[in-house]
This record gives sequence, C-alpha cells and structure tokens, in this order.
Amino acid sequence: MKKLISILFFIALSFNLVAQHDFSFGNATNNRDKSIVPIVGIKAGLTSYHMDFAYEEYNKLPNDMVLKPAFGFFVEFPMKLVNGLSVGVDFMMINRGFRKSFDLRGEVKEIDEISAQYFDVRIPLTYYFFDAKKLTPYIFVAPDFALCYAGKFSKSFPDYSDYNTTVDVSKSDALSSYDVCFALGAGFRYNLRLRSFTMTFKLDGAYNLGFLNTNGATESNYADKITYNIDDEGRLNRGLEFMLSVGIPLKFNRTYDACRGWR
Repeated sequence: MKKLISILFFIALSFNLVAQHDFSFGNATNNRDKSIVPIVGIKAGLTSYHMDFAYEEYNKLPNDMVLKPAFGFFVEFPMKLVNGLSVGVDFMMINRGFRKSFDLRGEVKEIDEISAQYFDVRIPLTYYFFDAKKLTPYIFVAPDFALCYAGKFSKSFPDYSDYNTTVDVSKSDALSSYDVCFALGAGFRYNLRLRSFTMTFKLDGAYNLGFLNTNGATESNYADKITYNIDDEGRLNRGLEFMLSVGIPLKFNRTYDACRGWR
C-alpha cells in the first residue's frame, strides 16, 4: 500500500512540475503554433545495469553483461520560448541490478546477482538541433525518481546447488525502496507524415547514474550480508539504456495534416 501511494505521489508531482511551464496545446493559427502541441506515445527497449560497490575488492570483479527489457509511456511538450527545446514526463518500468561470476577462493564458481524491478518517473529536457524533413538529432538530460517494487537477491554455485540462496527483496529489506538518478543521452527522431496526422519515431541511448546508496535498512540473514556487503557505505545503480519511442502529436484534421508544421 505504501509503495502504491508513493507511485501516485510521483505521478502527481510530475504533472505538477510540467503544468508550471507555459505551453500551448493547439488552437493553431500559423505554422509556429502548429509546432507547439503535446506528443504522447509509448517506449520500449533494453537495459544493461550494474552496481558500483564501496567495497573495492568486490567492485573490481567484472560484471556479466545482462540485457533486460524496459517499457512505458511518455508525454512531451515543446516549449514556446526556446525553439527546439521540449520537456516531458516518462513513466517507465526498469530492471536494475547486477550479476558477477567468479571463482571463490580460486576453486568454486559463484554467481552473485541482484535483479530488481523499478517504477521510474522521469522529467526529460530534450533539445532538437535543427529542423529536418526526416531525421533530427537530439540530446536530453533527465532527473529520474525510481521506486523499487519487486526483485530478488541470489547467490548460486553451479557445482553445488544445495548451497544456492534466493531472497525476495520485499522480505529481506536489504535493498532500498527508493533511488534518485540522472540520465544523459542522445538520439535521432524521424517524422512520418500521414494523410491526417503525423507519427514520430525516436531511437536513443542513455547512461543512467543512481546517486543513492541502495543498501537497505537491515539484512535478513548472514548469507545476504556476506554476498552483498550490506555494511559497506555505498552500492550505486549504474546502467546503459537503449529505447525506441513511438508517438503522435495531439492535433488531428480529417482533410490535411494539421501537424505539417510540427517540428
């Protein structure tokens, strides 16, 4: 219940921040106004996350490459005052964590993993470099508020399965429920103009940095403490994200493309 309330709070906060800016939602009288319409759509992609540990010896161990899905929806508002600049709100489901495979004492293979699911509310600020008929490059920055709602810790030994350990995040309290992140990325947008409306496709990549220690308040047992270094001051989310977005401007006309002037 507390996590549901937190999600609703993040959504309300995001819309409140967007509402404080001066946007036009249509009523176009010229090409300049036609470009100032909100865009809504969906986005999906792949992420590859790891964690930086304060415990240097553990942090030196290489991270396994793990690709996991991400998806959500977005609203984007071009800004009146600065041509090419827009601000938006993204609501995303993101997988974070890490996986390390190594030889314990040089003899026994061990795999340590955290796989956690987050609900993210982001407020991306995007700058489109120029007006292009087809392909437009852009960069963006986005503060990111993340809420962990599910996940698991696991420690496994492929040759000694009887010693495998798995702990649910919601039960162990060894992973913090919140994180504050910052994403920085770049990509390209392609506008597809149809008879009565325009569709926009965006492909981008970003690096996301978490700033809060993900260690939870307590650890559930001795095994968690040994595996995930709960006592150490620092375990930060880091990750790459690759997203494809598909959206449409909220202006339609049955006889012509009302967003023909939309940038």
